Amino acid sequence: MKETLLNGEWALIDEPLTTLPQDAERVLARTEGWMSQPVPGDIHQGLMAAGRIRDPLLGLNSFDCAWTEDRSWWFRKIFPTEPAWLASDAVELELNGLDANASIFLNGHHLGDHRSAFYPFVTDIKTHLNVGGHNTLLVRLTTGVEGVTSDMLAALGVPVSTEAGNGRPERGDQRRVFVRKPQYSFGWDWSPRVATTAIAGDVKVRAFNTACIRDVRVLPHRLPDADITRAIDVRVTVTVDFLHYFKTGEGTLRLTLYDADRRQVLPPLSKTVLLRSGLNFIDFALHLNAPRLWWPNGLGAQHRYVVQVELRTQRERAVHTVKAGLRFIDLIDRDRFAFVVNDRNLFCKGANWIPADTLYARVTSEKYDQLVREAQCANFNMLRVWGGGLYEPEAFYDACDRYGILVWHDFMFACAPYPDHLPWFVEEVRREADYQTKRLRNHACIALWSGSNENNWAFDEWWHGQTRSGAYLYNYLLPAIVRANCPEIPYWNGSPYGGETPNAPDVGDRHHWFDCMMNPDMNKRITPEEYDKCTALFISEYGYIGAPVKETVMAYLDGAPLDRQSPVWQHHNNTFEKNTVDAGIRKHYADPESISLDEYFLYSGLTQGLMYGYSLESFRARSNCYGGLFWMYADCWGEVGWTILDSYLRRKPAWYFVRRAFAPARLILRETTKGRVTITLVNDTPLVLKGILEYGVMPLDGRPRDQRRDLRRARFLSLPMTRSIVAEFRRGAHDPATHLWMARVTRLNTPEVQIIPATLRVSDVRNLKLLKPNLTLALSKAGPRLWHASVSSDIFAHAVQLTLPADALPEDNYFDLLPGETRTVLITSGRPLHLGQVGLTSVWRSDR
Repeated sequence: MKETLLNGEWALIDEPLTTLPQDAERVLARTEGWMSQPVPGDIHQGLMAAGRIRDPLLGLNSFDCAWTEDRSWWFRKIFPTEPAWLASDAVELELNGLDANASIFLNGHHLGDHRSAFYPFVTDIKTHLNVGGHNTLLVRLTTGVEGVTSDMLAALGVPVSTEAGNGRPERGDQRRVFVRKPQYSFGWDWSPRVATTAIAGDVKVRAFNTACIRDVRVLPHRLPDADITRAIDVRVTVTVDFLHYFKTGEGTLRLTLYDADRRQVLPPLSKTVLLRSGLNFIDFALHLNAPRLWWPNGLGAQHRYVVQVELRTQRERAVHTVKAGLRFIDLIDRDRFAFVVNDRNLFCKGANWIPADTLYARVTSEKYDQLVREAQCANFNMLRVWGGGLYEPEAFYDACDRYGILVWHDFMFACAPYPDHLPWFVEEVRREADYQTKRLRNHACIALWSGSNENNWAFDEWWHGQTRSGAYLYNYLLPAIVRANCPEIPYWNGSPYGGETPNAPDVGDRHHWFDCMMNPDMNKRITPEEYDKCTALFISEYGYIGAPVKETVMAYLDGAPLDRQSPVWQHHNNTFEKNTVDAGIRKHYADPESISLDEYFLYSGLTQGLMYGYSLESFRARSNCYGGLFWMYADCWGEVGWTILDSYLRRKPAWYFVRRAFAPARLILRETTKGRVTITLVNDTPLVLKGILEYGVMPLDGRPRDQRRDLRRARFLSLPMTRSIVAEFRRGAHDPATHLWMARVTRLNTPEVQIIPATLRVSDVRNLKLLKPNLTLALSKAGPRLWHASVSSDIFAHAVQLTLPADALPEDNYFDLLPGETRTVLITSGRPLHLGQVGLTSVWRSDR
C-alpha cells in the first residue's frame, strides 16, 4: 500500500452561493481570482494571507468577516498521477474534515457529495485519473446552513437557542442543528461568530494491490479470578479488505508485539488465511504475564505497547502499526458516579475541553501537545470533550495517551433539539458515530462516550416536554453503536443526566450552574463557600470568569485603547460575565473603580483562582463526590472568560490555584456548623502516607499568643486513593481579620509526595489585616534548564508572585506563605537564570 498526502498549498476562489455544483466547469475555467490556501486549513487563513481580511479573532474584525457566509468556496489541487497508481487494483481518495456540504470533482467527474465534517469522504478514483498527466481535484464548500428552511426548523417543535437573548444577536444560528459540523462556529458565549468553511483534515490518495489492512483492534481481557497486574489476555483483531469483488485469495499475517522501548515482548505470531471478497476479520490471542498497564496521570506510567501487523499477499505487502495502552475502565453509576481504572477508584480532576481555536483547522500538533501537557502539569487526570465542538485530530488523543489524561467524550450534539425524524440525518449520525468509535477505541485515554451536552436536561427544564427531537439518537442509536464497536468503554446518555430530573444531584453527573455562577443573586456567584453546599455525585460543569493576563489583552485588542467600557473590550467579554468580575474584585480585594488596570488584572485572576481552588477542594473533600470538571480549560480566542489557560497559551493566575487544588495529596480545612474546623487529607496517590500533622490557629503576624494552646500535633495514616478527616478542632473566638486556621505536615514517611500547608479564612481577603511581609529569595541550579527558587516570609504573605523572564515558567505561583514558611518552586528556563531577573511581590494593605 502506498499513501500520498495532498496536503499543503491549494488554490481557493469564492463565488456567490448561487454558484452550484453543476457550475464546477465554469469555476474551474476561471483564470483570475485564485488565492493560495493551506490544507488542512480554513478559508479565513487563505483570506488573511491574501490581505482580504484581518485576523477575525482580533479586535472587532469578526464582524467584517460575515460576508464569507454568503459565498461558496472552491478549493483546487493539481497533482500528478503516479505510475504505481495505474498498476494498482484500487486507488482511494480520502478527504477529512469537509466543512461543510461538500461537492467533490476530479478531472471534471462529479465524485459525490458529502454532508459531514465528522467522517471522511472516501471513493475509488482509479478510473478518473489522467494517465501520464496531472489531475485537478475541486471541492465546493459552504458554511452549510444555506439550505435550511423555516419549515425544517418548525418541525423541531421548539426554537434552537442563540445568544440573541444575552445581547449578542450575531452569535448562534438556529439552522446549525441540520449541519454536521462544529456547532460553536456560529458563535457561543465564549466564541465570536466566525462561521468555518474548511478542509480541516488530511487529504490522501492510497493505492492498493490485492488487499489492505483496514483496522487493527487491540482489546485486553481479564483472566478469571486473576490479578490484572499479574496476567491478562489480549485479543488483536485485524480487519483485512480483499479487493476482488468475487474471487478468493491467500494472505499471511504476522503480528509482533513490542513494548514502548521497541523491545519485542513475545515471539511473533503468524497466520495464513483464505481471504474472501471484502472484509475479513482475523483474531490473534496473546497472553501477557506482568503486563505494563496504562495509568491515568498520578497513578502510574502511561505505557503503550506497539502492535505491528504485516500482511503479505502475492502482490502486496502492507504494515500497520498501532500504539495501545492496556487498561480496564468501569463506570459505577448506582449510588455513585465513579470511574474505576485498573481496579482503582478514581476522583476525576479536570476541566471541559472546547476546540483550541475558533478556526479549529489551523491548530497544530505542537499546540495540542502543549495544551495537554499543561493539563498534566496542573494535576489533571480528565478532560471532557464538549459536544458543541469536534472529534479532535489524532494529535489530541495521542497527547492524552502520552500524558495520562482520560477523555470523557461527548458525541457532537449541544444545547438544541436535533432532527432525528429525518432518515438522512439519522444515517449521517450513524456513519459519524460508527467511524469515530472505531477510530478512537484503541486510545487508552477514552473513558466514556456521552450522548450530548445538556439536551437531556433541556427536554425537561428548557423545553418542558414539547419536543423529543434528538432523543432517539442519545437513547437508542448511539448506545447501540458504542456497544457494537467498543463495549469496554462505558456509555452515558448525556451530560448532565441521571435521576427524576436530568440534572439531579443524587444520580449521575451534574452541571452546577444556577446555584452559583448563574444565580441571579450576585453574592452567590462570587462567594466560594456556596460550593460547600453542593451535594452532587459528579460535577461535570460549573465555572467562574476571570480576565487573562494583560499581555494577552493588549494583543487581542489589536491596537485599540485598553478601555474596559469600549466596544472592543465588551466584544471580548464573555456573555455571562454580567459584571461578575468587578463584583468579585469588590468582595475579595478592593473597589474596582479605585484600582489601576494592573491591579484589575491581578485581582481578577486571584478571584477566579480563589473560586476555582476553593470549589474544587470542596468537591474533593466530600466522600460522596467522585469528580470535579470545571468550565472550561483553554480559550479558543482572547476574552475575559472561563478558562485557566488563555488563547496565547499563557497561564492565568487561576491555573496555579487549580494545580494546588488538584495536588496528588492535599490538606483541606472546612468550618462546620458547630463551630469546629475539620482537616481532610485527600490521598490520590498509590502510596500509604503517614506522618505528623501540626494544626490550629495562627496570627497573620506570626506571633502565637499561646502556641501550646493554639497549635497542636497529631499522627495520621492515609491509605492509597482515600480521603479522610485526620483532625478536628474548635475554631474559637479569634479575630478573623488577624488570624488564619491552618494545618501542615511536619513529618512524612516518603519524599515522593509533597503536601503543602493549608489554610482556612473566615473573612474575605480584603478584610484581612495583611501587613507587608519581608520576603526573601534564594536561587539554585536544579538540573538542565531547571532552577529552584526558595521563597520565605517572616509573616503571613498572600498571593506571593514570582516575576520571571518571558521564557521562564514556575511550577507554582500566586501562593500563600505561613509565617516562617519556606516554599521551594521549580522553574524551567531556556536561558540561565540569575537572582536579579526574579521579582518577588505579594498582596498587602498599606492602610493596615
